[in-house]
Amino acid sequence: MIPSYKFLSNFGIIIIALFTLSCETVTLPIADTTPPQAVLIYPVDGISVAGDITVLARATDNEEVDSVQFYINQKWVGTDDSGNKDDIFHFEWKTGDYTEDEFHFVSIIAYDLVQNAYASFPIRIKADNLDNEPPTAFLLNPFSGQYVSGIINITVEASDNDSIQYVSYYVNNVLQGYVLEPPYIFPWNTLLYLDDHYSIYVLVRDMSNNLTTVPPINVIIHNNLQNDVTPPTGSIVSPPAGLTVSGSVDIIVSASDNRAMDEVAFSIDGNYIISDGEVPYHYSWDTTLEEEDIEHTISVVLIDLAGNESPLNPISVFVDNDPAGDITPPIVLITNPVAGQDLTGIVSIEVLAEDDTGMDRVEFFINGDSVHTDTSDAFNYIWDTETVSDDMDHIIAVVGFDLDGNATLAPPIAVYVDNFDNIPPTGQIQNPVAGQTVTGTITIEISATDNIGVEQVNLSIDGIPRDTLTTFPYTYEWDTTSETDDEDHVISIIVSDSSDNISYVPPVSVFVNNIIDDITPPVASISNPLSGQTVSDTVSFTVQAVDDFGVNNVEFFIDGESIGTDYTDPYQIDWDTTPLGNESQHTLSAYVTDDSGHTTIAQPILVTISN
Repeated sequence: MIPSYKFLSNFGIIIIALFTLSCETVTLPIADTTPPQAVLIYPVDGISVAGDITVLARATDNEEVDSVQFYINQKWVGTDDSGNKDDIFHFEWKTGDYTEDEFHFVSIIAYDLVQNAYASFPIRIKADNLDNEPPTAFLLNPFSGQYVSGIINITVEASDNDSIQYVSYYVNNVLQGYVLEPPYIFPWNTLLYLDDHYSIYVLVRDMSNNLTTVPPINVIIHNNLQNDVTPPTGSIVSPPAGLTVSGSVDIIVSASDNRAMDEVAFSIDGNYIISDGEVPYHYSWDTTLEEEDIEHTISVVLIDLAGNESPLNPISVFVDNDPAGDITPPIVLITNPVAGQDLTGIVSIEVLAEDDTGMDRVEFFINGDSVHTDTSDAFNYIWDTETVSDDMDHIIAVVGFDLDGNATLAPPIAVYVDNFDNIPPTGQIQNPVAGQTVTGTITIEISATDNIGVEQVNLSIDGIPRDTLTTFPYTYEWDTTSETDDEDHVISIIVSDSSDNISYVPPVSVFVNNIIDDITPPVASISNPLSGQTVSDTVSFTVQAVDDFGVNNVEFFIDGESIGTDYTDPYQIDWDTTPLGNESQHTLSAYVTDDSGHTTIAQPILVTISN
């Protein structure tokens, strides 16, 4: 038994000790509630990627990052807990396993040591492993409607996101040749053709066999000029006859020919001055070099490419470079319509005319013919464009006279009158091409354009109507198995526009061959592993197989026993060698079967397992 005094003494010591501890400061640990920070640094948002790429993320924390999880399309795909010293975390992404030509969303979640988490905003990355982007191309020369002769260069501008394989050139659907490298220029000898209208188009193919068809253009060959006996026609459209002129005056001539113009020859008072071979045909005449205060005669001769000539009716103008009295001519300007404008129906020709002493009148000219004189302050003329030739340029000119007889010729303008749609549409059968052998169901592709709008495309095969296409793209699924086999069949189309203009497009002939006798077995070889090789673990057993019509399947054998079948190229199977022990030899073989049931046995090989 413990004496009472000793118990009380010990109890007092304990009380003193507890009191002493209660007087000391106790420091408790602070919880980590700060999440890490993380950002995707590669790839960047919106780009296209291909193959196997490394997705990189940077993650930092006030203490330490534990791991970074990677997500694609909101599905976890991998975690990196390597804890790199440079705070970089990565994931190897096989983009070929994802839907092609679509955007996929990549995001990350970073965790610190106490599992505080931070989720990044997703970025969009496009998987683009296959080149299915066609090249871009257009014809630089010649231009549609051009007259050509001799040897001309058909010039194409072509580009591709990868590279161009070749450019092929067609005249009236007949292949003329290929150009493999830029510049894509093909010399076309028009001397081998009769004078007529011809259609030119080109096909541009890239290295992935994506194809672009440049829409056709029409050109006119004019080599046999001795057959052209029709002279050109035209008129002197400015200045008007009888005008008083001074300073520099533009003599403007309109000219056209049934085939093609060559040049326009200008003469003053019977003296040849110059020839102009480019539209618009004009000559800037310096009247200060002529005799003053008398009339001078302007004469013009039109010459076409065949040498036919047409002298135009000459006009006389009065040269007055030093007038008496009021010598300041008025200011005259055509304000409506504007140069180059397309016109139809009733048009108001409006003129701004001002003078320091006052205006007398404004005279209006269409193609050099006086059509109206306005003495009011309005200075306009209501022109019925249906009184002139349609689908042509016409020259509007005005002359303003002040009260003292000074005159100013406003700069003439050319406008295009288009009251009636008499321009036929154009079309081209783009697929199939002439002479092609077709089988099964194929898509007939047609290009059709019009200056206003295509109404419909009537499709016939062997002269029998098959369909009327009214909406773009103009395509038709043709089941060739319903046609007579082993024969040529003709595809033809007629394109109509909304004004009932029609175009008969050159037809194409194709050969239908649906019944094909396959008598050739496939060819096969084991490409991996190699004969005599020592292998271990899991081996990619790979077979190369080709056939002229198509491989159906490849069956794989180990020591004569089937281990699986593959139906798609590349033909391979993963072979786990671990159950077969160590230092043992085994025979690998494969059976390849084509779509017609022919079978080929690949040359067997012998390998040694060393696990």
